[in-house]
Amino acid sequence: MAHWLLQHNPARGACGSGDWVIRRYRDLITAGDDVALWHSGRSGGVAAVGTITEAPRDSVIVVSFARMFANRPIPREVLKADERFRDALVLRMAGGGNPFPLTPAQWQAITERIPPEHQFVAATVRGAAALAAAGATAIREAVRSVAE
Repeated sequence: MAHWLLQHNPARGACGSGDWVIRRYRDLITAGDDVALWHSGRSGGVAAVGTITEAPRDSVIVVSFARMFANRPIPREVLKADERFRDALVLRMAGGGNPFPLTPAQWQAITERIPPEHQFVAATVRGAAALAAAGATAIREAVRSVAE
């Protein structure tokens, strides 16, 4: 399982679960991978965590964010001060296209800071999304085998 970060500029409007256009790493992304939503800007930071629910098709992935905590994001400065996160690509190349890969240590730096009221919900939704992704893959394979 891989960990990804999707960046969004909140000045451009609301965002969340659904289709996301990606420019890179299409061949490395799979359903069930973890994903964090990063709000750009000086007061930005991680505003949600979730799961990629469908593997990329063309240049689109489908994401389900467990719950948004945009009203209480994990601040950029807090993550930047964490030695595990300070070399994250989103901090070094903020103008890069989505998605940004995260190392397991960078992902842990985020998940350790998820507001307590969202931790149980996040784990539950990630588990449900992983099951849904596995079911969708099984159905696709069954249909493909019948069609051949």
